[in-house]
Amino acid sequence: MKVEVWTDIMCPYCYIGKIHYEQALQQFAHASEVELVIKAFRLNPNLPDKGNGYSVVDYLLKTAGLSENNLKQMFAYIEQLAENAGVKFNLPNAIAANTLDAHRLVKLAAKKNLDSKVLSLISKAYFEDAQDYSDINLLTGIGIKAGLDEAEIDQMFAGDDFKAEVERDIQEAHQLGIDTVPTFLFERKQAIIGAEPVQVFLDALKTTNITLGDMEVRKGKSCNADGTCEI
Repeated sequence: MKVEVWTDIMCPYCYIGKIHYEQALQQFAHASEVELVIKAFRLNPNLPDKGNGYSVVDYLLKTAGLSENNLKQMFAYIEQLAENAGVKFNLPNAIAANTLDAHRLVKLAAKKNLDSKVLSLISKAYFEDAQDYSDINLLTGIGIKAGLDEAEIDQMFAGDDFKAEVERDIQEAHQLGIDTVPTFLFERKQAIIGAEPVQVFLDALKTTNITLGDMEVRKGKSCNADGTCEI
């Protein structure tokens, strides 16, 4: 079974959604037969890169236009999701930054089947550790920790490797009508949008008899293409 997920590092629901998917996979009898394909999505390509990110709170209030009350509601909801998923919640201190280089590192890691591991480490750096995921030194350290070769990482960041692949993922998302993340497609027969509960992911893994023309969509809270996240 092929599972594709369109995701962006700065989307908090993407981190939780991936954790829920992985927890469901642990309960799935045929987990070894499932291939996860990670696809890039960029919620805000205009954010600064190379370690020049700024406060997520400032971004959501000033750029995304959330009110302080809405921001508190969103944080409270995501904090509860994080607690239930067993991860630390540190979004109020997190950094909003350009995700292109992070996506490029995930693409490089995919050559060695380490993309899921690298994505999880980058997402943790953002969501739990409040680090700037656009910082090349941080990304290089994450890549090395995951098992990538430092020289290969340096070579990638020195050029334009995988920028085209990232853009292709985004164009494919547009062609499929995907404008929110995370979006999981199961054999392109079922779609789960957002950080839905573990059981929802497990049910999708177990169900394979829906025709391609009748895709079943289950939608939870997610982040939109304009860079804002649902409350």
